[in-house]
Amino acid sequence: MSEFRAEDHRLTNASYARPAGESNEIVPESRGVTGVVSFLSNTERQGPWELPRRFRALAVLGNVELDLRRAEVGYGLSVIEAVAVLGNVEITVPPGIAVECDGDSFMGTFTLKYEKRASPSMANREKIVRVTGSAYAGAVTVSVKGPDDPGILQRLTRKEWWMEE
Repeated sequence: MSEFRAEDHRLTNASYARPAGESNEIVPESRGVTGVVSFLSNTERQGPWELPRRFRALAVLGNVELDLRRAEVGYGLSVIEAVAVLGNVEITVPPGIAVECDGDSFMGTFTLKYEKRASPSMANREKIVRVTGSAYAGAVTVSVKGPDDPGILQRLTRKEWWMEE
């Protein structure tokens, strides 16, 4: 027969109020899942930001854009769950990160594409991003963009019209 302890109860009940003077040793574990929801709107994550181990992106009649090229991606496995319902989820990954893609679609698309010179052999497998989810009459697109991304080259070499002689 197992013995009941008060500590066991506190682990299962996150709303338990501790009496004054009791230590805060036992803290309920957070799940570490964050995400974004786009409903009839556009949501973007770009520039420097931190990708948690589990991230959810939901687009319902909207658009979610996640750019991981300057994001802080931890070593090991990070999972992005992407769901598009009559919407669009676009994920851009740098070529140094390994990508695993496993999703389903119904009247939509769930694709992984390597652009320009990017290829799976460029990834070092220390950082892995696994994209799972579904597309229902929508699209989930994972793009791995190599170092010769024309958008970056055009911005660096472009002359503005007022600078021309």
